[in-house]
Amino acid sequence: MAEDAYVHHHLPGRLRIRVPAAKGDEERLRELSSAIAKAPGVSAVEYNPITGSILIQYSPEQHGSLDSLHAGMNASSVPIVVNNTPPPERHRRQRGRSIAATRVDAFFKQFDNQIRDATDNELDLKFIMPVAVAVLGLFSLRHAGATPLWLTLMIFAFHSFLGLHSSEEIGVVEDLALAMDA
Repeated sequence: MAEDAYVHHHLPGRLRIRVPAAKGDEERLRELSSAIAKAPGVSAVEYNPITGSILIQYSPEQHGSLDSLHAGMNASSVPIVVNNTPPPERHRRQRGRSIAATRVDAFFKQFDNQIRDATDNELDLKFIMPVAVAVLGLFSLRHAGATPLWLTLMIFAFHSFLGLHSSEEIGVVEDLALAMDA
């Protein structure tokens, strides 16, 4: 029975294929590698059961293209059908970002755009969130007395405000504060 495989990486003289059905099956990968090693022009074959991949080193002079190598493997009765495109994956993740993080980020970007549209670009989340936390800190001060929670919330609000706004925007806020004091 022929195994479906796909080209994972190719350079002249070096081909890595993935055999999804043989992932974790060292015995099957060993059999496939032995059959591939008998094909004309193939100099070395290695397999990795963890990834389900087979690395094929071949003579680029004898096989000028992948089609030529595939034909040589088929002539040697290698039980693999190699496709040039990988099978579609259900959940291909971006490096460094989980699916949940991407969805949360998209939600808040959409929410921020809705706030900007509704306020004619007067307010955005970078302004509303620190102000809301500051108000919560003042409310906590009023009802809880001298607890460290209000101080923590006030510091967080100020730090968030500074972190979310560029130095240009902060300069405008400082100028406004100075004008109000005068």
